[in-house]
Amino acid sequence: MTSTPRTQQEPRTPRRFLTQQRLDPLGALAAWPLAPVVALIVVAYTATTTVLQAGQIQHPLLSVLAIVASVAAAGTLVAASRPDHAPFDRPLHLVMVGLAVSAHLLDEAARWGRNTLIQDDFGPLCIGLLLLALAPYRPWREIALSGAVAAAIVAAVTVPQAPSLSIAVPAVIYAIVAVSQVLAPALAGAAYSRRIVRLLLTWQTDARRAIAARTEESRGQVVRTVVEQQWASLGAGVFPLLTGVLDHGEVTRADIARAGELAGALRRELVRDIDKTWLDAVVDRERGGLLERGATALLVVADPEHRATAFTADQRGAIAALIGALCAVSGFDPCSLVVQVADGTDARRRPLLDRFGELTAGVGTALDKPGRTPRSLTAATEPTATGTGSLAPATATAAATATGSVAVTTGAITTATGSIGTVAGPAALPLRVATVTIQVGIDLSERKLRRVLRPYLGVLRVVFGRVRVSMRRPLLMLEFDDERGPTSIRRGLGTAR
Repeated sequence: MTSTPRTQQEPRTPRRFLTQQRLDPLGALAAWPLAPVVALIVVAYTATTTVLQAGQIQHPLLSVLAIVASVAAAGTLVAASRPDHAPFDRPLHLVMVGLAVSAHLLDEAARWGRNTLIQDDFGPLCIGLLLLALAPYRPWREIALSGAVAAAIVAAVTVPQAPSLSIAVPAVIYAIVAVSQVLAPALAGAAYSRRIVRLLLTWQTDARRAIAARTEESRGQVVRTVVEQQWASLGAGVFPLLTGVLDHGEVTRADIARAGELAGALRRELVRDIDKTWLDAVVDRERGGLLERGATALLVVADPEHRATAFTADQRGAIAALIGALCAVSGFDPCSLVVQVADGTDARRRPLLDRFGELTAGVGTALDKPGRTPRSLTAATEPTATGTGSLAPATATAAATATGSVAVTTGAITTATGSIGTVAGPAALPLRVATVTIQVGIDLSERKLRRVLRPYLGVLRVVFGRVRVSMRRPLLMLEFDDERGPTSIRRGLGTAR
């Protein structure tokens, strides 16, 4: 009998690269409003100081370029920290710091020789505030190193201006005043990043230990429950058959036929239980919730190779939360959800938009015209797999096919019949990229649907890599895998937005 392959743990991220955004995506998502606030402060302070010190400017063009660079640095912070762009990567970090330092250099060049004070220049403080805002998104070492490099540049520009400044003090004093405006916020951000990462790692370690202890405590109860279920299954058919054979004192052809039926049923039940993965359990839970609310649910899972078992705990939690949110949103069609996990190699050879267009051919124009019924949309998923098992002395082969069909009409979603089956997968998972595809019908406007998906996509883009979303009301298609790359959110067959 085949068994479920063990979960393959992906390589751990080195500790020096860990951030709050990677360890706690929801926490970083909650901290995102601070980025626009810091950006607004930077832009306002830049504009205010430039206007108030207009008499010190010798080169207006350089001053304008300094303002543009400062605004660009603030805009980079806001854009890179957005949930739909997660995670905040190193290139954008370097771009933001480079723009902020360039703004300071341009501002100093614009007023070179006529600058009266160092402490009222906008450059050092703006650099420090921008580095402080990186605390939830970047490793503490990179924040501290960026602050040190920026402080060195600020000091190198400040010292030569000492003779022309209005207050006669040693040049090192001016350097300390300017550098402190950079280092104080930067080191504060680095300290926060370091501390929060340590706290999150400690919490995760304690949580894993508690889960392991809880698992050991409940293992005996689970074993007893399974044994009771197996005895109940045997008592319903096997025990009466054996009792009848003992009573008659002989084995008849009917007994042989009945024994074969019971053996096949028992084998199928055992294989089905073994093949069930956490993804099946998630979908079963949502199916049960829909049935309790009086809805007829047809939720299809297609994972014949059991690739979902290789996902990490964070990835499993993100997928489970997304499926739960989709099933709970207003306008959800309980007969339209299809979750497929497959090899992403072939899928990435064609853009998502092309594959989504094939699934939604002929739907868009008809939906825009009330009173017209569009052509039926059929989205079929046909994974197949075989599993073998033995139950002394019989040997059997199991096969199943999961198919789903969705027919769309104006103003409503109706789903044709479909079936789902789960079978044993291969003995070992190949080390290849897995792509998760979720197709669902939700009769909701694109703006409302984006609002619903925003927090979940922010987490998915951290725990997975490439996340692709296509919307054509009432259809929604999401794809995500482990290959890092740009994201695209497209509407229908139009251009990327």
